[in-house]
Amino acid sequence: MQTSWLSAEQYAALSTEVQPAFLSPLPGFQVLKISGPDNRKYLQGQTTCDLNQLTADNFLRGAHCDAKGKMWSVFHLFAQGEDLLVVAFRDELQASLVQWKKFGVFSKVSFDQSEQPYAVFGLAGPESQSLIQQLDFVVPQAAGQLVRNGALSLLCLAMDHYLLVLPQTELASLQQAQLPLAAPTLWLKQHIRHGLAYLEQPLIGELVPQMLNLQAVDGISFTKGCYIGQETVARLKYRGGNKRAAYILSANTDETPVAGADIELQLDTNWRRIGQVINAVNINQQLWLLALLPNDITPADSLRLAGEQPLLLSQHALPYSLN
Repeated sequence: MQTSWLSAEQYAALSTEVQPAFLSPLPGFQVLKISGPDNRKYLQGQTTCDLNQLTADNFLRGAHCDAKGKMWSVFHLFAQGEDLLVVAFRDELQASLVQWKKFGVFSKVSFDQSEQPYAVFGLAGPESQSLIQQLDFVVPQAAGQLVRNGALSLLCLAMDHYLLVLPQTELASLQQAQLPLAAPTLWLKQHIRHGLAYLEQPLIGELVPQMLNLQAVDGISFTKGCYIGQETVARLKYRGGNKRAAYILSANTDETPVAGADIELQLDTNWRRIGQVINAVNINQQLWLLALLPNDITPADSLRLAGEQPLLLSQHALPYSLN
Protein backbone atom coordinates (compact mmCIF):
# COMPACT_ATOMS: atom_id res chain seq x y z
CA MET A 1 0.00 0.00 0.00
CA GLN A 2 1.25 3.50 -0.75
CA THR A 3 2.45 5.69 2.12
CA SER A 4 1.20 9.18 2.90
CA TRP A 5 2.20 11.85 0.37
CA LEU A 6 1.68 14.61 2.96
CA SER A 7 4.48 15.39 5.43
CA ALA A 8 3.83 15.94 9.13
CA GLU A 9 4.85 19.61 8.75
CA GLN A 10 2.44 20.16 5.87
CA TYR A 11 -0.36 18.44 7.78
CA ALA A 12 0.19 20.56 10.90
CA ALA A 13 0.07 23.79 8.88
CA LEU A 14 -3.43 23.15 7.52
CA SER A 15 -6.20 25.41 8.82
CA THR A 16 -9.06 24.16 10.98
CA GLU A 17 -11.03 27.40 10.51
CA VAL A 18 -14.39 27.08 8.78
CA GLN A 19 -14.25 28.32 5.19
CA PRO A 20 -16.98 28.88 2.56
CA ALA A 21 -15.18 26.41 0.28
CA PHE A 22 -12.07 24.37 0.93
CA LEU A 23 -9.88 21.52 -0.26
CA SER A 24 -8.66 19.04 2.34
CA PRO A 25 -5.80 16.59 1.67
CA LEU A 26 -6.93 13.12 2.74
CA PRO A 27 -3.72 11.08 3.07
CA GLY A 28 -5.63 8.42 5.04
CA PHE A 29 -7.67 7.60 1.93
CA GLN A 30 -6.00 5.63 -0.83
CA VAL A 31 -6.67 4.38 -4.34
CA LEU A 32 -6.40 0.88 -5.76
CA LYS A 33 -6.29 0.35 -9.54
CA ILE A 34 -7.89 -2.88 -10.74
CA SER A 35 -7.04 -3.88 -14.31
CA GLY A 36 -7.58 -6.79 -16.67
CA PRO A 37 -10.36 -7.98 -18.98
CA ASP A 38 -12.28 -9.57 -16.09
CA ASN A 39 -12.11 -6.63 -13.66
CA ARG A 40 -15.80 -5.69 -13.89
CA LYS A 41 -17.01 -9.27 -13.87
CA TYR A 42 -14.78 -10.07 -10.92
CA LEU A 43 -15.93 -7.15 -8.77
CA GLN A 44 -19.55 -7.83 -9.72
CA GLY A 45 -19.26 -11.09 -7.81
CA GLN A 46 -17.38 -9.51 -4.90
CA THR A 47 -19.28 -6.32 -4.00
CA THR A 48 -22.73 -4.98 -3.12
CA CYS A 49 -22.84 -2.50 -6.03
CA ASP A 50 -23.95 -3.29 -9.59
CA LEU A 51 -21.01 -2.87 -11.99
CA ASN A 52 -23.47 -2.97 -14.90
CA GLN A 53 -24.60 0.50 -13.81
CA LEU A 54 -21.11 2.01 -14.00
CA THR A 55 -20.53 4.54 -16.81
CA ALA A 56 -17.90 7.14 -17.62
CA ASP A 57 -20.04 9.81 -15.91
CA ASN A 58 -20.83 8.23 -12.55
CA PHE A 59 -19.30 6.32 -9.68
CA LEU A 60 -20.60 3.56 -7.44
CA ARG A 61 -20.71 3.40 -3.67
CA GLY A 62 -20.51 -0.13 -2.31
CA ALA A 63 -19.20 -2.59 0.23
CA HIS A 64 -17.01 -5.69 0.08
CA CYS A 65 -18.22 -8.42 2.44
CA ASP A 66 -17.10 -11.81 3.68
CA ALA A 67 -19.27 -14.91 3.28
CA LYS A 68 -21.29 -13.96 6.38
CA GLY A 69 -22.06 -10.48 5.07
CA LYS A 70 -19.58 -8.70 7.38
CA MET A 71 -17.75 -5.87 5.64
CA TRP A 72 -14.09 -5.73 4.76
CA SER A 73 -14.56 -2.25 3.30
CA VAL A 74 -16.87 0.54 2.18
CA PHE A 75 -15.64 2.25 -0.98
CA HIS A 76 -16.28 4.48 -3.97
CA LEU A 77 -15.48 3.02 -7.38
CA PHE A 78 -15.17 4.61 -10.82
CA ALA A 79 -13.81 3.81 -14.26
CA GLN A 80 -10.59 5.24 -15.69
CA GLY A 81 -10.51 3.99 -19.26
CA GLU A 82 -10.60 0.20 -19.03
CA ASP A 83 -9.32 0.25 -15.46
CA LEU A 84 -11.33 0.55 -12.25
CA LEU A 85 -10.24 2.79 -9.37
CA VAL A 86 -11.38 2.01 -5.83
CA VAL A 87 -11.16 4.79 -3.22
CA ALA A 88 -11.33 3.87 0.47
CA PHE A 89 -9.76 4.48 3.87
CA ARG A 90 -6.36 2.76 4.09
CA ASP A 91 -7.33 0.20 6.78
CA GLU A 92 -10.31 -1.13 4.88
CA LEU A 93 -8.65 -0.97 1.47
CA GLN A 94 -5.80 -3.12 2.76
CA ALA A 95 -8.32 -5.64 4.14
CA SER A 96 -10.16 -5.85 0.82
CA LEU A 97 -6.96 -6.03 -1.21
CA VAL A 98 -5.83 -9.14 0.68
CA GLN A 99 -9.15 -10.87 -0.05
CA TRP A 100 -9.39 -9.73 -3.67
CA LYS A 101 -5.88 -10.95 -4.42
CA LYS A 102 -6.64 -14.30 -2.80
CA PHE A 103 -9.60 -15.03 -5.08
CA GLY A 104 -8.40 -13.01 -8.07
CA VAL A 105 -5.96 -15.72 -9.12
CA PHE A 106 -8.88 -17.45 -10.84
CA SER A 107 -9.71 -14.40 -13.01
CA LYS A 108 -7.90 -12.21 -15.51
CA VAL A 109 -7.52 -9.32 -13.10
CA SER A 110 -4.62 -7.48 -11.48
CA PHE A 111 -4.27 -5.06 -8.55
CA ASP A 112 -1.80 -2.20 -8.60
CA GLN A 113 -0.97 0.84 -6.47
CA SER A 114 2.66 1.29 -7.40
CA GLU A 115 2.57 2.20 -11.09
CA GLN A 116 0.92 5.61 -10.68
CA PRO A 117 0.01 6.40 -7.08
CA TYR A 118 -2.96 8.68 -6.57
CA ALA A 119 -3.71 11.46 -4.11
CA VAL A 120 -7.15 12.02 -2.61
CA PHE A 121 -8.65 15.34 -1.50
CA GLY A 122 -11.96 16.25 0.05
CA LEU A 123 -13.73 19.30 -1.38
CA ALA A 124 -16.62 20.88 0.49
CA GLY A 125 -18.33 24.03 1.72
CA PRO A 126 -21.49 26.02 0.91
CA GLU A 127 -19.62 27.89 -1.84
CA SER A 128 -17.92 24.78 -3.23
CA GLN A 129 -19.28 25.40 -6.73
CA SER A 130 -16.95 28.37 -7.19
CA LEU A 131 -13.98 26.25 -6.14
CA ILE A 132 -15.04 23.49 -8.54
CA GLN A 133 -15.17 26.02 -11.37
CA GLN A 134 -11.75 27.36 -10.34
CA LEU A 135 -10.44 23.82 -10.86
CA ASP A 136 -11.97 23.86 -14.38
CA PHE A 137 -14.61 21.21 -13.67
CA VAL A 138 -18.23 21.30 -14.76
CA VAL A 139 -20.26 21.45 -11.53
CA PRO A 140 -21.99 18.09 -10.87
CA GLN A 141 -25.75 18.37 -10.59
CA ALA A 142 -26.50 15.39 -8.34
CA ALA A 143 -24.95 12.91 -5.93
CA GLY A 144 -23.40 9.97 -7.76
CA GLN A 145 -22.14 12.05 -10.67
CA LEU A 146 -18.49 12.11 -11.69
CA VAL A 147 -16.86 14.87 -13.71
CA ARG A 148 -13.35 14.97 -15.14
CA ASN A 149 -10.68 17.52 -15.98
CA GLY A 150 -7.88 15.68 -17.72
CA ALA A 151 -6.40 13.24 -15.20
CA LEU A 152 -8.42 14.73 -12.32
CA SER A 153 -11.73 13.14 -11.25
CA LEU A 154 -14.35 14.76 -9.01
CA LEU A 155 -16.95 12.57 -7.29
CA CYS A 156 -20.11 14.20 -5.92
CA LEU A 157 -20.87 12.27 -2.70
CA ALA A 158 -23.65 14.60 -1.51
CA MET A 159 -24.67 18.25 -1.77
CA ASP A 160 -21.50 20.39 -1.44
CA HIS A 161 -19.47 17.30 -0.52
CA TYR A 162 -16.94 15.82 -2.94
CA LEU A 163 -13.88 13.61 -3.40
CA LEU A 164 -11.11 14.76 -5.74
CA VAL A 165 -8.81 12.01 -7.07
CA LEU A 166 -5.68 12.76 -9.07
CA PRO A 167 -2.33 11.18 -9.92
CA GLN A 168 0.42 12.34 -7.59
CA THR A 169 2.22 13.64 -10.69
CA GLU A 170 -0.46 16.37 -10.81
CA LEU A 171 0.10 17.54 -7.23
CA ALA A 172 2.63 20.23 -8.11
CA SER A 173 0.25 22.08 -10.44
CA LEU A 174 -2.52 21.82 -7.86
CA GLN A 175 -0.29 23.27 -5.13
CA GLN A 176 0.61 26.23 -7.37
CA ALA A 177 -3.04 27.20 -7.82
CA GLN A 178 -3.34 29.06 -4.47
CA LEU A 179 -6.36 27.04 -3.37
CA PRO A 180 -8.02 27.30 0.07
CA LEU A 181 -6.49 24.26 1.79
CA ALA A 182 -7.91 23.02 5.09
CA ALA A 183 -7.30 20.25 7.59
CA PRO A 184 -8.80 16.82 6.82
CA THR A 185 -10.92 17.13 9.97
CA LEU A 186 -13.07 19.81 8.32
CA TRP A 187 -14.01 17.50 5.47
CA LEU A 188 -14.40 14.48 7.75
CA LYS A 189 -16.85 16.45 9.90
CA GLN A 190 -18.98 17.05 6.79
CA HIS A 191 -18.69 13.37 5.89
CA ILE A 192 -20.15 12.47 9.29
CA ARG A 193 -22.88 15.10 9.03
CA HIS A 194 -23.90 13.60 5.69
CA GLY A 195 -24.27 10.24 7.46
CA LEU A 196 -21.43 8.65 5.48
CA ALA A 197 -19.01 6.19 7.07
CA TYR A 198 -15.74 4.41 6.47
CA LEU A 199 -14.27 1.43 8.31
CA GLU A 200 -11.36 1.82 10.68
CA GLN A 201 -9.39 -1.20 11.87
CA PRO A 202 -11.43 -2.14 15.00
CA LEU A 203 -14.66 -2.51 13.00
CA ILE A 204 -13.40 -4.31 9.90
CA GLY A 205 -15.17 -7.66 9.60
CA GLU A 206 -17.69 -6.74 12.32
CA LEU A 207 -20.59 -4.98 10.58
CA VAL A 208 -23.08 -5.76 7.81
CA PRO A 209 -23.76 -3.03 5.20
CA GLN A 210 -27.16 -2.03 6.63
CA MET A 211 -25.48 -1.12 9.93
CA LEU A 212 -23.76 1.74 8.07
CA ASN A 213 -27.01 2.71 6.31
CA LEU A 214 -25.67 1.71 2.89
CA GLN A 215 -29.16 0.77 1.71
CA ALA A 216 -30.13 4.45 2.21
CA VAL A 217 -27.21 5.92 0.24
CA ASP A 218 -27.29 3.72 -2.89
CA GLY A 219 -24.57 1.42 -1.61
CA ILE A 220 -26.43 -1.87 -2.11
CA SER A 221 -28.06 -3.32 -5.22
CA PHE A 222 -30.80 -5.81 -4.37
CA THR A 223 -31.32 -6.76 -8.03
CA LYS A 224 -27.79 -7.52 -9.31
CA GLY A 225 -27.59 -11.20 -8.47
CA CYS A 226 -25.05 -13.17 -6.47
CA TYR A 227 -21.99 -11.83 -4.69
CA ILE A 228 -20.08 -12.85 -1.58
CA GLY A 229 -22.25 -12.16 1.46
CA GLN A 230 -25.39 -11.52 -0.60
CA GLU A 231 -27.50 -14.10 1.22
CA THR A 232 -27.11 -12.30 4.55
CA VAL A 233 -27.54 -8.81 3.09
CA ALA A 234 -30.69 -9.80 1.19
CA ARG A 235 -32.18 -11.65 4.15
CA LEU A 236 -31.83 -8.55 6.34
CA LYS A 237 -33.81 -6.56 3.77
CA TYR A 238 -36.60 -9.02 3.00
CA ARG A 239 -36.95 -10.78 6.35
CA GLY A 240 -35.72 -8.09 8.71
CA GLY A 241 -33.37 -8.86 11.55
CA ASN A 242 -30.99 -5.93 11.44
CA LYS A 243 -31.50 -4.05 14.69
CA ARG A 244 -28.75 -1.43 14.37
CA ALA A 245 -27.96 1.62 12.23
CA ALA A 246 -25.54 4.57 12.10
CA TYR A 247 -26.54 7.84 13.77
CA ILE A 248 -24.98 11.30 14.09
CA LEU A 249 -23.97 12.54 17.56
CA SER A 250 -22.02 15.52 18.91
CA ALA A 251 -20.64 17.02 22.12
CA ASN A 252 -18.55 19.96 23.32
CA THR A 253 -15.25 18.47 24.42
CA ASP A 254 -11.60 18.17 23.48
CA GLU A 255 -11.87 14.37 23.39
CA THR A 256 -11.73 12.27 20.22
CA PRO A 257 -12.81 8.68 20.89
CA VAL A 258 -11.40 5.82 18.85
CA ALA A 259 -13.50 3.62 16.58
CA GLY A 260 -15.19 0.96 18.67
CA ALA A 261 -15.44 3.09 21.84
CA ASP A 262 -18.56 2.34 23.88
CA ILE A 263 -21.72 4.44 23.93
CA GLU A 264 -24.22 4.06 26.76
CA LEU A 265 -27.97 4.65 27.16
CA GLN A 266 -29.59 5.90 30.35
CA LEU A 267 -32.19 3.56 31.85
CA ASP A 268 -33.71 5.22 34.93
CA THR A 269 -30.67 5.84 37.17
CA ASN A 270 -28.41 3.35 35.40
CA TRP A 271 -26.46 3.34 32.16
CA ARG A 272 -26.16 0.41 29.76
CA ARG A 273 -23.81 -0.14 26.81
CA ILE A 274 -25.84 -0.04 23.61
CA GLY A 275 -23.50 1.02 20.82
CA GLN A 276 -20.08 2.06 19.65
CA VAL A 277 -18.26 4.80 17.77
CA ILE A 278 -17.81 4.27 14.02
CA ASN A 279 -15.95 7.48 13.09
CA ALA A 280 -15.14 10.57 15.15
CA VAL A 281 -13.55 13.96 14.54
CA ASN A 282 -12.89 16.92 16.82
CA ILE A 283 -12.62 20.49 15.52
CA ASN A 284 -11.99 23.35 17.93
CA GLN A 285 -13.33 21.34 20.90
CA GLN A 286 -16.47 20.24 19.09
CA LEU A 287 -16.79 16.48 18.73
CA TRP A 288 -18.78 14.95 15.88
CA LEU A 289 -19.21 11.23 15.57
CA LEU A 290 -21.07 8.55 13.68
CA ALA A 291 -22.25 5.86 16.06
CA LEU A 292 -23.71 2.38 15.72
CA LEU A 293 -26.90 2.32 17.79
CA PRO A 294 -30.16 0.36 18.03
CA ASN A 295 -32.44 1.46 15.21
CA ASP A 296 -35.28 2.14 17.64
CA ILE A 297 -33.34 4.93 19.36
CA THR A 298 -35.35 8.14 19.83
CA PRO A 299 -34.36 11.82 20.26
CA ALA A 300 -35.65 11.60 23.84
CA ASP A 301 -33.06 8.97 24.78
CA SER A 302 -30.07 10.12 26.84
CA LEU A 303 -26.72 8.91 25.47
CA ARG A 304 -23.17 9.25 26.68
CA LEU A 305 -19.67 8.27 25.67
CA ALA A 306 -18.40 5.77 28.22
CA GLY A 307 -15.19 6.40 30.14
CA GLU A 308 -13.72 7.58 33.42
CA GLN A 309 -15.48 10.89 32.84
CA PRO A 310 -18.56 9.99 30.76
CA LEU A 311 -19.59 12.57 28.17
CA LEU A 312 -23.22 13.38 27.34
CA LEU A 313 -23.99 13.29 23.60
CA SER A 314 -26.52 15.20 21.49
CA GLN A 315 -28.39 13.52 18.63
CA HIS A 316 -28.78 14.95 15.12
CA ALA A 317 -31.17 13.96 12.35
CA LEU A 318 -29.83 11.90 9.47
CA PRO A 319 -30.03 13.63 6.07
CA TYR A 320 -31.83 10.62 4.58
CA SER A 321 -34.49 8.08 5.51
CA LEU A 322 -33.52 4.61 6.73
CA ASN A 323 -36.79 3.09 5.45
